[in-house]
Amino acid sequence: MNTQVPMLKISHLSKTFGKGTVNEHVALKDVTLSLEKGDFVTIIGSNGAGKSTLFNAICGTYLPDRGSIRLGGEDITFLPEYKRARRIGRVFQDPMKGTAPGMTIEENLALAYTRAHSGPFAPALTKKKAALFRQALARFNMGLEDRMKTKVGLLSGGQRQVVTLLMCTIVMPDLLLLDEHTAALDPATAEKIMEITNDIVRENHLTTLMITHNMKQALATGSRTIMMDSGSIILSLEGKARKEMTMDGLMKLYTEKKKEEFATDRILLSE
Repeated sequence: MNTQVPMLKISHLSKTFGKGTVNEHVALKDVTLSLEKGDFVTIIGSNGAGKSTLFNAICGTYLPDRGSIRLGGEDITFLPEYKRARRIGRVFQDPMKGTAPGMTIEENLALAYTRAHSGPFAPALTKKKAALFRQALARFNMGLEDRMKTKVGLLSGGQRQVVTLLMCTIVMPDLLLLDEHTAALDPATAEKIMEITNDIVRENHLTTLMITHNMKQALATGSRTIMMDSGSIILSLEGKARKEMTMDGLMKLYTEKKKEEFATDRILLSE
């Protein structure tokens, strides 16, 4: 009997913006999702499907109207955002987010390390930490270990995403959220960043959720793919079904799910 507590357990999560107004928008609708330690789940869906709202709810940017979020067994549904940040790493689509552009690579890494590991009054940067950061950067083969004193704002998008990814994992979080973190990069750089991402996740058995618009990437990465639409999870693929799924097959499934939803709505409206 498996008594292990899920690393992430989302239960019946709902969020509506502008409730009771002409601009009312249901962003999340009864979302339930569970990830075990080390699960790597990719999320696909059109714009407005609720993907980023789900991430924002997990991070505490938005509080849900209903439902709960548990991380490692702890209820974090209404925990302040800054407290969750110690346990949740997030890499955004925009390489400009997640770093302080006016600070050097080593200063950015020191801030992330100190916040998660040492407490607010520890020295931000020591020789020991600098050596640790240099060693961590060297494995990515991007020459960043020789640019430790370069301001992050002077780096390319791909280089900055590597720094951000390392900031999120220099002390391993309980959960890593990847919010289309390769979408703004050229194909070659995006492939390199995904290679680095997969290495970090696999080596550290890191529980991960990744939003992507690239369906091929979604099916090839991690162990499960879910599709969101209109604030709900409408499809979940894993195992053999996921491995054998094609792009055409995935689009066909999406169309069928939408037809089912439309038919259900018509029944409810006619009652």
